[in-house]
Amino acid sequence: MVKHGHTKKRRAGRYGRTKLKNRSWVRWDPNPKVAKELKEKWNASLSPAANLQALGLVAKPNQQGQTKPVGAPDIIELFDIPDSDASSFRQKHPLDKDEEEYIQKCMAKHGDDYAAMFRDIRVNTLQHTEQKLRKLGARYLLLTPEQRRLKVPDNIKELLPEDQQALV
Repeated sequence: MVKHGHTKKRRAGRYGRTKLKNRSWVRWDPNPKVAKELKEKWNASLSPAANLQALGLVAKPNQQGQTKPVGAPDIIELFDIPDSDASSFRQKHPLDKDEEEYIQKCMAKHGDDYAAMFRDIRVNTLQHTEQKLRKLGARYLLLTPEQRRLKVPDNIKELLPEDQQALV
């Protein structure tokens, strides 16, 4: 009789597999081996945390509110880094040049009507939400003349604060 597909099944690994025993399993020992010194100082009537404290150990080393070692510097002293005198690029230019140009185009067409800006997909190509456009617009209007990189169009000048309208 022919054994149809027997070699194919053998190659698939169905026959001849031996199960490996898990030899790492260890039976629980009810009497663990403990150092003599620890056994003598351990009081079974106290909690484990109290026993560890009596041994000079801490039960929860990551717990907040621990006493710091004597002579250790305060955390505020460690991380008290003085501010540098040079202002960052972000402080000098709160908006990127692209963002400034983008919100300028939107405001040139719609003024301060942010809902109309939001719905206009020809000008609002990045499809910013109305809230995002409000934030960009407010940030743009608060720019000082030194922070602006582009010339302000005439129809936007009326939206600027009064003290900046004369400067632009």
